[in-house]
Amino acid sequence: MIKYAVVGIGRMGHIHAMNLYSSMVDGATLVAVCDIDDNKLKRFKLSAPEVLTFGNYKELIAIDIDAVIVATPHYQHGEITRYFLENNISVLSEKPQCVSITESKLINECAEKSGALYGIMYNQRTNPVYARAKEIISSGLLGDIRRVEMVVTHWYRSQFYYNQGGWRASWRGEGGGILINQCVHQLDILQWLVGMPKSIRAKCKTVNRSISVENDVTAVLEYDNGAMGVFVASGHELSGTNRLEIAGSNGKIVIDDFNLKFIQYAHSEVEVNACVTAGYGEVETTVERISYSGEYRDRDEKYGQQLRVVEAFTNALSEGSQLIADGKEGINALTIINGIYLSNYINQSVEIPFDSNQYDQVLTKLKKGEEK
Repeated sequence: MIKYAVVGIGRMGHIHAMNLYSSMVDGATLVAVCDIDDNKLKRFKLSAPEVLTFGNYKELIAIDIDAVIVATPHYQHGEITRYFLENNISVLSEKPQCVSITESKLINECAEKSGALYGIMYNQRTNPVYARAKEIISSGLLGDIRRVEMVVTHWYRSQFYYNQGGWRASWRGEGGGILINQCVHQLDILQWLVGMPKSIRAKCKTVNRSISVENDVTAVLEYDNGAMGVFVASGHELSGTNRLEIAGSNGKIVIDDFNLKFIQYAHSEVEVNACVTAGYGEVETTVERISYSGEYRDRDEKYGQQLRVVEAFTNALSEGSQLIADGKEGINALTIINGIYLSNYINQSVEIPFDSNQYDQVLTKLKKGEEK
């Protein structure tokens, strides 16, 4: 039986803790929870009286635990993760890995030295439409990637949402806005499927909200093979869009909300171009469709996709099976996020990799700009 503690029992941490306490994860049990808010601990104790409660995460190493789920605000992820890895206690961290890639490198170095397991909560990888897209691309069926477009404008957040306060929607509390909070999952999926870009040119702005961080992003991504990508995100668009298109030389993947369509060409674009004797080219196609639906999606909506990540992490600890996402991969989406922010701030293209210290200096200035 894998013994867990959960650090941070706000919205997401509370869900993790209750899933474990309710025996939703085979082979796992909840031993303790930790939070700096004593009222949260008292309320949790009413629901789970036998679970130990702590106000300081460092006290957890004195009890018998195998793994910790870190579900605190972003800036605390790195410090807490390193502490447990250094004490050879496995860590499953909520996203993002941390706020800057400077700290991400420190975490990854710690994970390399640790004898413990390190995972990150990239639950979107469990979505079967993204999983199938990964299979198609990895198998070579799509051919050479030519174009990528990802539009995620369905993250509508009103001024009322921001007026509730807390650590979100600020450079000092969260390290950014829609990118580092909502869109880190989509950027992980993007790099997981098509790899890392070699350069980023981005524009971020705040539209119709009294906040200091962005709720509107457009980024142009260039890849090593010459392919171009566009990433668009918005938190102010009513009836927004969630769409991903990946065009290759052998076909095209279109993911729209919960549905995937894979259009496969009978002949590659290279072959068509070499043989066509008219101004326009046509090719026969086959179409594969799959949906994120049925019992699989019903379970995710009831308990959260995150439960599947916790299950996989538990199995990796007990059986040595594969993680959904190695925690060290968290640096990839974070690099894109830091790169977008840096490009916007300096108003020019950013090559990847870039000097992480340059971004740290920008982040420091953005935080200071929020001081009153």
